[in-house]
Amino acid sequence: MSINQHNVDSETEILSKIGKNLYLNAEKADEHFTFASGNERVPAHKILLSSGSDVFQRMFYGPLKEEGDIKIVDAPAEAFIEFLRFFYFNKVDVSLEHVSYVMYLGRKYDAADCQRVCVNSLAANITDQTVITALGLAIFYEEKQLQKSCESFIAFSPDKVFKSENFLVCNRGVLEHILKMDGLACSETELFEACMSWVRQISQENRLTRDIVQTHLGRLFYEIRFGTMTSEEFANLLLPVYGELFSTNERTEILRVISGKEEKPRIFIVRPRLLSWDIERLILCNRLVGDTLRYYNRIQSEEITKFSSNTRLLLGFFCIVPIFNNDSTPIEHIPNMNVTIIANSTGIVTQFDFSFADNRFSINLPKPVCIRPGTIYEIRIKFPTDEQRFTCLSVKPTVNMDSDVVLHFYDDKKVSGRLVGLIRWLGFNLFDL
Repeated sequence: MSINQHNVDSETEILSKIGKNLYLNAEKADEHFTFASGNERVPAHKILLSSGSDVFQRMFYGPLKEEGDIKIVDAPAEAFIEFLRFFYFNKVDVSLEHVSYVMYLGRKYDAADCQRVCVNSLAANITDQTVITALGLAIFYEEKQLQKSCESFIAFSPDKVFKSENFLVCNRGVLEHILKMDGLACSETELFEACMSWVRQISQENRLTRDIVQTHLGRLFYEIRFGTMTSEEFANLLLPVYGELFSTNERTEILRVISGKEEKPRIFIVRPRLLSWDIERLILCNRLVGDTLRYYNRIQSEEITKFSSNTRLLLGFFCIVPIFNNDSTPIEHIPNMNVTIIANSTGIVTQFDFSFADNRFSINLPKPVCIRPGTIYEIRIKFPTDEQRFTCLSVKPTVNMDSDVVLHFYDDKKVSGRLVGLIRWLGFNLFDL
């Protein structure tokens, strides 16, 4: 076994030396490629190119073989030089600058490993500045896993993606793909504003009219889910700038949907964009300390649980600890409680009312909340009166969960030297990229 492995390693090293010696070596080349610019003449070796591509095999040795220099008109010299590396080296890195050209050349010339390397490179380098390019290539080349990774990134960080230069100049097909996504961690108003920014960039017009928007968006305008806005959000959108973008019938339908008077809209899509949360993929954060000691803590009119995560998560629910009266009897009903989740002390992520009843301590969020690494979140629970209520369990400041997820908690109160808090469990999904 060791001898065979030694032979493989030796062969790989020899082939690597050969490739390094021949790559772009004009003296030993027997073929050249020229380009539209006319400034480059790139040397190559027929035997190496034909061994890795049936297209080059036919081009160099087939009955209709080409003679003389081969002119490349559909890629710049720099990208073609990078593409040629696949035929000379055992391991190849693809630059993000040229990856779209290299993918195209790999498909055109049927280079065996080119597509895989390009897809892996794109997937490993997804950022708010690259994801739009990667998504466009994934759609065009039907690379489903890369497409899924791009969709996950956009769903989780649409605010950053929509501000990127690549989004503003993306092709209409990519914009349509985003508009058809059912999960985006932004409001429909933010998505609408992003579309208007795209139209301004494409049209080079600052003041948008209905004709301009219809020319560039066309039917995509009706993919924007105005009916999921609140009446206040839609009114604020209409009055300052965008009122003339809507016909009377369009405005009427949207307002009827928002008010609940229209169940079957004919013009616009109204399905809400909800990020998918799956109880089967639950990762549970258990804050409770493992002993049975109890430390009574009086609940304030507003209780705050503050935390951060080391990775991307979706928060689907949380559970509070049992609540007691002053005489230590359990409380079974508290109406009209309010939950507000805030990011970095300023931005409201979600807000809703609920009632605590029948010892049901679990509180499901109306829709999952995206938890971003490096952001501190506050879950603020307001109680309806100033009655005295108590909790009696201590909690951990740091919780190590499955999949190397770590949650840190901040500013918990201390009773008898132990930390106490109102929330004992939080239920998450990993946000897969």
